[in-house]
Amino acid sequence: MLASRILKPRSLWLTPLVVLIVVGVACGSAAEPAQQDATAPEPAATAAPVAKAEPKAAPDEKMLAEGKMGAGEKVTVLIADVQDKVWLPVLQGGSDLKYARMLYEDIFSGGGGRGILIPGIVKDWVMSDDAATWTVTVNDNIPFHNGDILDVDDVIYTLSTERSDVSLRLLEKGCTEPRDTAYVKYTVSLEKGPGPDQFTYTQNRASPNFPFNFSQNNQSPKALVIAKDYMVPQEDTCFAQTEEAPIGSGPFKYVDHQLGLRYEFERFDDYYHHPGNGFDEDRRAKFEFLDIEIVLEGATRLAALQSGEADLIEGNVQLLSQMESAEGVQIVWQDEIAHSWFVNVDCWEPELWCYKKEARHAIQYATDVKLIAEELYGRGATAKGWAWATGNALGYGPNLDHFPYDPAKAKELWAQAGLEGTNLEIDLWTGESGGFPFLPQVAELVAEDWEKNLGIIATVNVGDQSAIKAQWNNRELAGSLLIRENEARFDGTSITRGGFTNPETRWRGVKDPRIEPWKRISDRAEVALDDLNPDTRDQSFNEAYEFLRDEAYYWGPFYSNLPWGVGPRVKSYEPWTLVPYFTAIWTVELK
Repeated sequence: MLASRILKPRSLWLTPLVVLIVVGVACGSAAEPAQQDATAPEPAATAAPVAKAEPKAAPDEKMLAEGKMGAGEKVTVLIADVQDKVWLPVLQGGSDLKYARMLYEDIFSGGGGRGILIPGIVKDWVMSDDAATWTVTVNDNIPFHNGDILDVDDVIYTLSTERSDVSLRLLEKGCTEPRDTAYVKYTVSLEKGPGPDQFTYTQNRASPNFPFNFSQNNQSPKALVIAKDYMVPQEDTCFAQTEEAPIGSGPFKYVDHQLGLRYEFERFDDYYHHPGNGFDEDRRAKFEFLDIEIVLEGATRLAALQSGEADLIEGNVQLLSQMESAEGVQIVWQDEIAHSWFVNVDCWEPELWCYKKEARHAIQYATDVKLIAEELYGRGATAKGWAWATGNALGYGPNLDHFPYDPAKAKELWAQAGLEGTNLEIDLWTGESGGFPFLPQVAELVAEDWEKNLGIIATVNVGDQSAIKAQWNNRELAGSLLIRENEARFDGTSITRGGFTNPETRWRGVKDPRIEPWKRISDRAEVALDDLNPDTRDQSFNEAYEFLRDEAYYWGPFYSNLPWGVGPRVKSYEPWTLVPYFTAIWTVELK
């Protein structure tokens, strides 16, 4: 019985393991109709994601102004990992947002999950009818930590480090790598104007997801605004001064750091986002100092929380039972942070076993993913959605949930594909993952289901995720199943483009994007991406995802939820849903 097989991996919750977790910080305009077109709509057809946050009680303005709110109080947060450990956003990886968003502010502010955008550094944004051009208005009252005032030139320079001439200049100087200039080819122009506080950005393709991609709701550091006057003089040294003493406009100022080990901050009392400046929510920290430390071992993080040395820790399902039984420890869930990703690699090749759709469907009907998710992860995963179309994402509907477990249906389809009795040998590739511990155990259980229900001889290969991805990129895994994880997101435009409509994407590896079935798949995906109507965009995405689910080159049967351990000094913490990495620091309130 499958349940009995899974109990052994689940017992690993009682064993401290070294796990790298991918979590971090989560990404405006007034709700004008023209601007609602500018961002992806919420799943309800008539709802708009561009909205003001509900007003919340503000800390005492006088105490904050005098630097007395939480004066002397320090919060210590223990996280599992960071990535590139640098301060220049264009070089950072996703998990560097855990410390970077304390210092820097994203171009577009987020409303907390589901793609909602609110005014912040930019106060207004308007999309052209063809979604290729954006006119954005920058706020004029936001200070950097050194006292300079952020202006439109700073935002243009930030975008230019990835998308314009500055990016090419940095590459020529040796400060960046060729991959850091990948988006330059999509930029037609990035110019100041038409107004003094505005810039206009034009791409050579429709980009209705531009605000989301450069917001606190997304998983990329490229949206973090840097100070042009501080940065440009450092270009010849590849920003050596920034790496020693970075400045931003975020809620905390830099104090000190040990590379990849510890990041120390002090509250920036002139942080702009509060009702005194016309914003509906006070996002100033309610304490004075913040330390973020990287501690790989979960048991060590939990011990520090119990002893009072830490106030918040990244947990994981392996630690969950210990966290639940630890005295004085609360658990707060950050839901929907990563999605599972099952890739039937290169199955458009006619000579492969998985070329026929019936075969790709059969292996899904033969896999009891709901039981695997429930027994391995419990509250730590939710069996819902298709790949990046998770439960709260743009386009989600119950029609996207995984194929039901039906061994009889699996056998029928396997026979229709001409594979009955073949004792087919298939490789499954996976590795340890931050957002999804237990992926090797998932692979083992998938292999057992396949052998039991279809007679497949499956070999599970566990290795380094980066090395496996390189093999995938180089098309060395054809006919295999790849099991990995990826950050969850509200708007899947960019990853859908990367997976299905961009002929230059290496890891997809299509020899000729004009051949079937890929042209048919690509054309259908583009129908959704080209829908710019906020009233129909959600439905268009749902229909496209349903089509892609049926094609079954990818599947993603569940998404992960992260448990945060909260110590006895903390009264409350409210992390965002559907936003990876450490989020909403201003919601941390001490007793």
